[in-house]
Amino acid sequence: MKTVCIMGGGLGGLMTGALLAQEGYRVTVLEKNGIIGGGLQSFCRGGYLFDTGMHIFGGMGADGQLRRICRHLGIEERVEVEPCHVALLNADTGERITHTTDCHSPLIDLLRGIAAQEPVYALRPTPDDFTPPDITLTAKQLIDETDDQPELKAAMASLALFYGGRDDSPALLHALISCAHIDGTYTFKVGSLGFAKLLAGIIEEAGGEVHCGEAVTSIETSGREVSAVRTATAVYTADHYVNDMPVARLLELTPADAFAPAFRCRIGSAPYSMSAMTLFIGLKPRSLRYSSEACLALRDGIDPWHMDDCTEELWPNALFAIASEDAENTGFANTITAVCPMKYDYVQRWENSITGHRPDEYYRWKERMVQQALAMTETIYPQLKEAIAFVDAGTPLTIRDYYGTPRGAMYGLHRSSINPMQSSLSTRTRLGNLYLTGQDVNFHGLLGTSLTAILTAEAIVGRNVIMNKLIC
Repeated sequence: MKTVCIMGGGLGGLMTGALLAQEGYRVTVLEKNGIIGGGLQSFCRGGYLFDTGMHIFGGMGADGQLRRICRHLGIEERVEVEPCHVALLNADTGERITHTTDCHSPLIDLLRGIAAQEPVYALRPTPDDFTPPDITLTAKQLIDETDDQPELKAAMASLALFYGGRDDSPALLHALISCAHIDGTYTFKVGSLGFAKLLAGIIEEAGGEVHCGEAVTSIETSGREVSAVRTATAVYTADHYVNDMPVARLLELTPADAFAPAFRCRIGSAPYSMSAMTLFIGLKPRSLRYSSEACLALRDGIDPWHMDDCTEELWPNALFAIASEDAENTGFANTITAVCPMKYDYVQRWENSITGHRPDEYYRWKERMVQQALAMTETIYPQLKEAIAFVDAGTPLTIRDYYGTPRGAMYGLHRSSINPMQSSLSTRTRLGNLYLTGQDVNFHGLLGTSLTAILTAEAIVGRNVIMNKLIC
């Protein structure tokens, strides 16, 4: 039986591992944290259960991409999701910004046409003569130049939040993210960690292993291949290796001659996507009515391509919030999670500190930011102030330390149409048995990372081997 060692137990690593386990590979996953999942992790605080990440995703419709992947893996009936409408609001007034998502509008037709050019998004085999879609057109150019309703154009631009889009982001990437949401958005009914555990279960049921608390300390190479992976407690060898860590971390752990200097320089200088502060709010019982609606709120006049671009005094510019239902009090909310885009620059002065041991100045700054974010959250939930029982928050440093992403990036490397090659990565590397997966490669978000996992797995098992099974 062929063996695979996966470095990193986030969604990319677990999904790639589950797909490979389904193909008969014995998979070993090494996760640095005490719990698997990366952005799928859940935690208890103040008596409340929270997900570390904000999971609003597409692809779980009747014939959606993610649903078909789950069906292929045999877990479709065990993945509990519920539909979730995303409402666009004015963050200054709380008023809804109405728009029409007519599936035949010029802009949505354009977005669908662009997304359809990507075979993996359409879940169709990649032809031998496939030419990658043009990525020199920016999302901003596409939306600005399309003759359509201003309200719809503003709504489609605001979806940049779901992948950290900028004004130079490729129209292709924006189209993939937008269409996934246009076709229907969903959330997990009972936390996101359950999804990670289902994927880990597939690996373990096939004879593989998932090791938590096993941070990779070095990667050894011989010739043009990886020969072993070391942790503080063991040495792991395999036929194939898959990296789900940030690529910058991979480069730190490999010998200097494993990758060309030009590649190291390119990736080392590549920009990262935006970071955020996340509020975790626990509510008093029966104090706030529950709605499955997620709210995306922007201040008046804010450029959706630069949602984090403001001074600390005026922060935040935007907020994305969703509530969870109280299992014991149906119809009432139990928690609210709110994500506010935030520059890593705000916390850079404390970047040499570690969780639980940061200076008092940091905690004073953090409390001030929490209050500013709560004030915006209250425009969405007017009764929130009286309903709050508990508040905690994570900053860009929290994301950096728990996810392991440089500069607390929520979506890995930033993609640019202006300089597309700077952050362009293939699932294959110059080391013949080392492959890449995760948000640094190709697409972002829960659906995007799952689609990338197909490409990574097929780089090992053969092109279209898994895809042909998904379309049967």
